[in-house]
Amino acid sequence: MTLRPSTSAWLAGGPASPGEPLEGTERADVAIVGGGFTGLWSAIHLKDADPAAEVVVVEREVVGFGASGRNGGFAMTMVGRSLHDLLRKVGPGRARATYDAMLRTLAGIESFCAAEGIDADLTRPGVLTVSNGPEQDVRVARDVEAAERLGLEGFRWLDRRACQALVASPVVRCGHLEDAALLLDPDALVRGLREAAVRRGVRVYERTPVLDLAPRARGVELRTPRGGVRAERALVATGAYARATPPVRRFLFAVYAYIALTEPLSPEQWSRIGWERRMGIEDKRVMPHFHRPTPDGRILWGGRDAPYAPRVPDPRREADPRPLARLEETFRWTFPQLADVRIERGWTGPIDATVRAMPTVRWVRGERVLCALGYSAHGVAPSCLVGEVVRDLLLGRRSELLELPFTSLRPVPLPPEPLRGALIGGAQRLLLRADDRGGRGALARPLLRVLRG
Repeated sequence: MTLRPSTSAWLAGGPASPGEPLEGTERADVAIVGGGFTGLWSAIHLKDADPAAEVVVVEREVVGFGASGRNGGFAMTMVGRSLHDLLRKVGPGRARATYDAMLRTLAGIESFCAAEGIDADLTRPGVLTVSNGPEQDVRVARDVEAAERLGLEGFRWLDRRACQALVASPVVRCGHLEDAALLLDPDALVRGLREAAVRRGVRVYERTPVLDLAPRARGVELRTPRGGVRAERALVATGAYARATPPVRRFLFAVYAYIALTEPLSPEQWSRIGWERRMGIEDKRVMPHFHRPTPDGRILWGGRDAPYAPRVPDPRREADPRPLARLEETFRWTFPQLADVRIERGWTGPIDATVRAMPTVRWVRGERVLCALGYSAHGVAPSCLVGEVVRDLLLGRRSELLELPFTSLRPVPLPPEPLRGALIGGAQRLLLRADDRGGRGALARPLLRVLRG
């Protein structure tokens, strides 16, 4: 059977009645473009800090339509490509501050969901990062060394036997386990955030595309098909779709991520792989795989291919079955004892990325328009912390959060098309080939040195 991308199982699994579209002209202190994690967390943090603030969120489709409703549901401490990568980029002081902030964020997401009554199937089983080859052994060791240098607790190296006790895959060689990681239903969370924002007085409009965002003498104006929003300031939080915003296009690019989903496993099938802790798992490829159990007893399997998209949406990427076939190939390789388990469906969606794989929060038009994006496939938890950074910038607060790499580390600019596509697409092909060959490939070695970790 040839699998073709379809609707995210998260989005298809629950009620998705859209909110009302915007009719007429609204006035606000802050207008937020994008109804995903970043936009909704930012709105909530703003209203909690200043209940009198008038906040409007406009979403082109429905909340969670983009990456927020199509991801794997991993809420991790990871910022950047890895802990080693973060330490290398920002040094021990900021790396430790970022890690500690992410720990607080994970605890905050748990307590927020409990207080607001959001049932997002949230669990805290941790995340196991594994090696499937010699070059990945080195990356695992570097992360462990970084954790030791930063004095982190709850982050430990596991040999082959210890890994096999957690998940019985013959290809796993070693790994590290981090206890502080959540698994959740991302669509249930984003819909819960919408309701929490509305309870605070945030006005959320869905099915409302923004046709133009322009500075005005006293703020900004968003033009929509049947009205608009006039506000003092605006936040662009549209992920990969922000490529349409010229100041953002200089450093942001889009790739398509793919996820496959098995049929429900029987208790006997689960027993073959010994995955009793039900933690999330990632490997240490440069373009990694990630996998996790779902609340209804399936295995979600994602990653590997993430082809560059010169435009978003890209119908060619959204209809391509080949990345899903390659995902099934690695699923069979990792768990040969599950040969009788059928891959039932798959889906894809565009994600926002930067060269440093680091989210960025920046003013792009003076101090009237703020952008917050570039999560590079690890945005479920960082988006909540980024929302706090957005709050402090929009309210003019001075805080330690503004020293984190989201604002202190400038994004790397990219050349225009067609050179941009040639560079990113060519680099991806070399890295994928090296990953598939166990790190071998002379042409990929300079890239691997740049991306070490």
